[in-house]
Amino acid sequence: METRNEPRRVPRQAQGQAQAPRRPWRKPPAAASLLLTALIAAGAWQQAAAATLGEAVSSALALAGQGQRLAAERAVGSALREKAHGLLADNPALRLKVLSDRATGNQGTYELEGMVDLPLLLPGQRSARLDLADSTDAAADALMQRLRWEMTGLVREAVWDAALAEGRLRQAEGALASAKALEAAVGKRKGAGELAQLDLLLARQETLASQSDLDAALAAHAEAMAAYRSLTGQQQLPDPLTEPAPSLAPTAASDSPVPPGHPLLASLEQAVATARSERSRVSADRRGNPILSFGAKRARADRYSPDDDALQMEVILPFGLKRATAPDMARAERDYTAQLAELQQARQTVAKDVATARVAVAGASQQLASARERTKVTDAALQLARRAFDLGEGDLAALLRAEERAREAHLNLALRELEQDRALSRLNQALGVIPE
Repeated sequence: METRNEPRRVPRQAQGQAQAPRRPWRKPPAAASLLLTALIAAGAWQQAAAATLGEAVSSALALAGQGQRLAAERAVGSALREKAHGLLADNPALRLKVLSDRATGNQGTYELEGMVDLPLLLPGQRSARLDLADSTDAAADALMQRLRWEMTGLVREAVWDAALAEGRLRQAEGALASAKALEAAVGKRKGAGELAQLDLLLARQETLASQSDLDAALAAHAEAMAAYRSLTGQQQLPDPLTEPAPSLAPTAASDSPVPPGHPLLASLEQAVATARSERSRVSADRRGNPILSFGAKRARADRYSPDDDALQMEVILPFGLKRATAPDMARAERDYTAQLAELQQARQTVAKDVATARVAVAGASQQLASARERTKVTDAALQLARRAFDLGEGDLAALLRAEERAREAHLNLALRELEQDRALSRLNQALGVIPE
């Protein structure tokens, strides 16, 4: 059996006999050899220091390319602020006008006119646009926290899937070592004439079954680690795996079970604020913008008259009818209402997730206590069965059944410990806790 690096915090059953020094290498089974080759090729045995959970999340965000999305959101706010600080409400325009009688009387009459139109901001329009720019910037910041929280949930699940697979792998290794030790003991007693050939075959069957379980555990562990590496780009699981336990009681600051500052709710609340600012901007722009025009004019009555030059200034005042801007106002109101509804629905979903996660933590604690008690009982039964077998008072079948129950109990205990830590991690996720 190949040697492996010890896991960081996965409980491990005692392996019995220690390995002899300078043990000669033996070729592993074909399936295990292929899996080991894949693991080595993927870099799973690198000895680099494991990243923290927060660093794994940052790496996953970088791989997902979320930085470009955040940069685009911030660019929107910058563009809105730059436009709001400008002197004009919209793009200026150049108007040119030419009048001539060349195609009619051809008396030399002509008129040339050039004007520059400057749309002006009304009082209140600049402040409405600045408020929209500020809301857009704040929405980008809230979106950054929300994206990190969402990615944290994916990383947490990938981490604990791999940790549980590693726990099953270590238990499978321990089971195989115990089965081989028992097979060796049965072989010695069979050679001494104390046991029959059938007992040795039973022990051999147990060893082969344990080897099959180990191969399956190797495959499951390799698959879980591959998913984690693909998501985060990290070669090892975060260290430490466990997170600080959150409070199991609802917050006392309010009647809501959700603590303030939840990334999802904060992002949606800021989206509501942005929609409100957009509605205010549309309302301020519904009056239209006055246009101030400057220009020059040159005219001549006929070819014998001198040219007349003049400067011109025009002011255009729009009426700003509600009917003309009603569609824009209706769309802004629709978007604001939709954001309010999404926020309310998210509050209910988050409250439900928090309550479910708290119940799961309590249930995991109860299951862990039961698993510990079961392990004590099965260990005591195994000791009695092994003693009876050694003294010749018990048969091999009874010992194998006792070992199977003890192995299942230890596997269940190890998994229950990991399940409790995963339940606490899921509660942190539901509460909106983001690792640094």
